[in-house]
Amino acid sequence: MRFDTLLVANRGEIALRVIRAARAQGLRTVAVYSDADAESRHVREADMAVHIGAAPAHASYRNVEALLRACALSGAQAVHPGYGFLSENAAFARAVTQAGLIFVGPSAEVIDLMGNKARAKEALRHADVPTVPGAQGLSDDRELAARARAIGYPVLLKAAAGGGGRGMRLARDEAELAQALPLARSEALGAFGSDELILEKAILGARHVEIQVLCDEHGNALHLGERDCSLQRRYQKLVEESPSPAVSPALRERMGAVAVRACQAIGYVGAGTLEFLVDAAGDFYFMEMNTRLQVEHGVTELVTGIDLVQWQLRVAQGEPLGLRQEDVRSRGHAMELRVCAEDPGAGFVPQVGTVLRWVEPPGLRVDTALEDGLEITPHYDSMLAKYLAWGETREECIRKLMRACEAGGLLGVRSNLHFLARAIDHPEFRDGGVTTGFLAGQDMTSGHWRAQPSEHALAAAALALAGWPAAHARPCLAAQGEVALDDASDGASRLLRISQQADGGLSVDAWEGHVAEGECRRVRIEAAHRRGDDLALVVGGLRRSLRVAMEGADAAWVQDGASVWRFLRATRFAGRDDGQAGQARTLRAPMSGRVIGVEVRDGDRVTAQQTVLVLESMKMEMSIAAGAAGIVARVAVAAGDQVSTGQVLMEVQQ
Repeated sequence: MRFDTLLVANRGEIALRVIRAARAQGLRTVAVYSDADAESRHVREADMAVHIGAAPAHASYRNVEALLRACALSGAQAVHPGYGFLSENAAFARAVTQAGLIFVGPSAEVIDLMGNKARAKEALRHADVPTVPGAQGLSDDRELAARARAIGYPVLLKAAAGGGGRGMRLARDEAELAQALPLARSEALGAFGSDELILEKAILGARHVEIQVLCDEHGNALHLGERDCSLQRRYQKLVEESPSPAVSPALRERMGAVAVRACQAIGYVGAGTLEFLVDAAGDFYFMEMNTRLQVEHGVTELVTGIDLVQWQLRVAQGEPLGLRQEDVRSRGHAMELRVCAEDPGAGFVPQVGTVLRWVEPPGLRVDTALEDGLEITPHYDSMLAKYLAWGETREECIRKLMRACEAGGLLGVRSNLHFLARAIDHPEFRDGGVTTGFLAGQDMTSGHWRAQPSEHALAAAALALAGWPAAHARPCLAAQGEVALDDASDGASRLLRISQQADGGLSVDAWEGHVAEGECRRVRIEAAHRRGDDLALVVGGLRRSLRVAMEGADAAWVQDGASVWRFLRATRFAGRDDGQAGQARTLRAPMSGRVIGVEVRDGDRVTAQQTVLVLESMKMEMSIAAGAAGIVARVAVAAGDQVSTGQVLMEVQQ
């Protein structure tokens, strides 16, 4: 045995995953934590834990010196990087080995080679790995534009030094390329410390299919089949599954052979993933190699029965794989949903806040570090949990996951659970025909994607904000008999009036928009029962249970099926603050984060679509447009400022 104490250089659910796998092998574990994670689950579950710095990742989880000091302090002889942060950082892997420790992963030289997309593509061409047409090594934007014209639009810009969709931009013509270049370089520099870009021909209508590989230091290399990751938004994976609906046994064999050949050509050791685009004709093209454990590794584990993290640790101990390719068998179907702190109703902007209530769905694998009271900060990735289901068939997986989105619960922070449930229930997804461009072509305001609060949800919100069930055994009226609400979930204002009927029952009148103009929905509450923190309401003869969580006295979170609504008690019944001609329009932060650029000054004239400011949160950059033509009356923030959701950024005089 080369090591008996393992330091996990990560946080959250992946740190927990590695800690548990190490414990199963009889290893001692060491967690590391930032100021923001002092009481987190991964810290509590490890045998030891070491504080490594302030909340921002650069001061803690990306701080190589602090991590090496933690190894020395704890006596750890090996480091597992998880995914994200420093997991594909060659300098970190080199520093670990130079300190006399074992890095659980490939060598620094291989990470360096595969971490640069340009060099990786060039190296794998010599191993007869098909690659996407493109250009690399271009630092001059004019030369890059010239190569784009030669390749032919549309084209993709990618960060040469990293993956995960950071820095990736699609350009359909020269005008879009000119706009995309500075944003792509900025995102690449912020995420990977390098603004080098590569250019690729955009293969539209393709499937994103990746091959899992596992290799040891004795020359053995295996592929563990494919995962389909085609359901994406802004190049970020949302749903992963195995096997792929688009991959035949013959194509699987060809892609697997190419992946193994690539690993042998570069001397790869450990678990890794080769990512490919598969076009409509069944031809496939190498995009990049991830020299680490993937977020979606559990999908492969469920269909093969092979624990990838345990094998990572065994390979790092010097053990041979002890498996042959014919020993790898896939059974049934597996699928994963990535649950993220983001608001689909507001353009998927990242969300922060406190988890008021977390209910883990039964009957499936859930990888998460969520718990009641956990603070979701803007410092790290927005992914909160992974729901993984296995079934004999793909349809069984979909049914289990849709049920999980309803049976589990997350209140206090907005998430994409309702969106995910609708995505896997879409006819195109159910038919297995989804490509990487599927979501970009969807109207997210359509009835399939957007949910309106049901009568049960409105009634539950009214009762909760009127003071029941928190303070009363039976439903009763608030002092004024009414509650004015702004529903921040869909941007609509509603007024709810609770009235008691002659027979003792309650009804709720709900107006949307202005009372004088809007239509009223009357909700008759025939019965109401309190069960713990849940409300069981009978409306229209139908009894339904809803989860409720109070955020102070003036906000109620209500879960109805897979949808969660946040109802705010309003001091006045107001419409949206869009501003009118001759008035100042106030721009507010759509998410918490850091201001990384202010593009205008007081007195500047702007157009409605002009970018006036750029925010960064949870590794994502968002350009804020003026929203209306006018003159900048006041810039309220500066580059480098941390802002919270709803904070005033700027005022534009119309």
